[in-house]
Amino acid sequence: MSLTPVFKSRFYLTLLFLSMAGFLSSCQDDPYIEPVVDGIPVITPKSKASITVIQLNSYPSTDPNGNTWDPVDSSAFDYFGMPDIFFNITDPSPQPPVLWSQMSHFTDVTSLDTVPFQILSPYEVIPFGSNIDVNIYDYELPDSTLMGTVNFLIGPYPDPLNPYPAYVTSVQNGFSVTIGIRWEE
Repeated sequence: MSLTPVFKSRFYLTLLFLSMAGFLSSCQDDPYIEPVVDGIPVITPKSKASITVIQLNSYPSTDPNGNTWDPVDSSAFDYFGMPDIFFNITDPSPQPPVLWSQMSHFTDVTSLDTVPFQILSPYEVIPFGSNIDVNIYDYELPDSTLMGTVNFLIGPYPDPLNPYPAYVTSVQNGFSVTIGIRWEE
């Protein structure tokens, strides 16, 4: 008994499909299973943290006096008075030292823009477990204007299932900022 050409082609296609399915499934990484005790994940304590991203989620559309952040300047194509945003990180003390400052700025940012800034050399927060201020500035020459400040604790957070989140958002005085954090043991 010989096989018909149609049956042969379907047979070989089925074999090819099954062998490819086996090959592809063997290429997948095995899932990492977190250690658990009584059904609760065991979380390794961390002792270092670095900020990798700063993102401005929202800010008040006008300054405290009700004016636009920038003067309208049609010669620079700024028709709405949007600020030119940059960030720095300070210690929240009365005379805060600048610990890190962005070297560039985002031009004409609207209050609904989400501005992420990837920090090329992540800023390590020392000491671990301390507070930092992320300051939002409107770039101006010769002096830039501090628009607002948002405070973050860089240490374990109170969620027992996720005390070391990859992203943390803080909202203060109309400003919403998210930071990305890389945790290390």
